[in-house]
Amino acid sequence: MPSRQNKDALIGELGEAFRRAQNVNQVFDRAAAERLGVNLTDLFAMDLLHQRGQLTAGELAREMGLTTGAVTAVVDRLQRAGYAERVRDEHDRRRVSIRLTDKALDAVNEIYEPMKREWVRYMNRWSTAELELMLGFMRGAQDVVLGHLDRVRGGPDERSR
Repeated sequence: MPSRQNKDALIGELGEAFRRAQNVNQVFDRAAAERLGVNLTDLFAMDLLHQRGQLTAGELAREMGLTTGAVTAVVDRLQRAGYAERVRDEHDRRRVSIRLTDKALDAVNEIYEPMKREWVRYMNRWSTAELELMLGFMRGAQDVVLGHLDRVRGGPDERSR
């Protein structure tokens, strides 16, 4: 059984490794954005659209933590670059969704698919139980960050009560 001192040290090391991984991801995303000719906010929108298929401007704004006006500017830039298009709902013509174009999907896949393939090869070395543990860690880490988002934005701080 590990000592409390070792556990505290491991928790600290894991926290630092997580921060370094986030920093490396930010550097990679900056390079990807430069390669695509967009900024990091636009790349973030592209990632959300890639994950979801399509979103309305309001949905995209909520996911990104931006105003609808700011998201309109993002979508306009992506549309000018040929990376996004506005699509009217066939059942409700007032409803407009945004989706990535084939040009965007091709460009994103060129950048991220080789890394995705390597990620799958790397992750296949772990057992199902270990992967479930890692998934639990990632979900829990996300919950911690989300739990502090309002505090950082200046809203209610439930954690300090």
